[in-house]
Amino acid sequence: MSLEKNQGVYEQVGVAMTCRSYQEYMDMFALTTELLGRGPILDVGAGASSFTAEANRLGYMATAVDPLYEMDSQEIHVRGKQEIIESTEKLARIASTLRWDYYGSLDKHQQNREASLEHFLQISK
Repeated sequence: MSLEKNQGVYEQVGVAMTCRSYQEYMDMFALTTELLGRGPILDVGAGASSFTAEANRLGYMATAVDPLYEMDSQEIHVRGKQEIIESTEKLARIASTLRWDYYGSLDKHQQNREASLEHFLQISK
């Protein structure tokens, strides 16, 4: 059996815009409330993630930076939706090679990204 070129590989060209939730950050980086409370938080290359907004809402001092922020909210919304569509299509092609314990399914992963983008846009106005 021959393997297709790049089978099981998530190919990314250029810089992706991320749209991750507060909880994803907490889990992905093994963050704790004690760690967050130690001082200011700087999220570099934050994309349209809602982590910083949620951290500030919870009383932490957090700042997000990203070249993306030169765009207006409508441009970010359009680009974010497109990025979610593209990344979901890429993940669908390799879904059988991935563990879905955290998200549950590709659909739930997509829903999480969409919710984070919308939350980011609401608080960015």
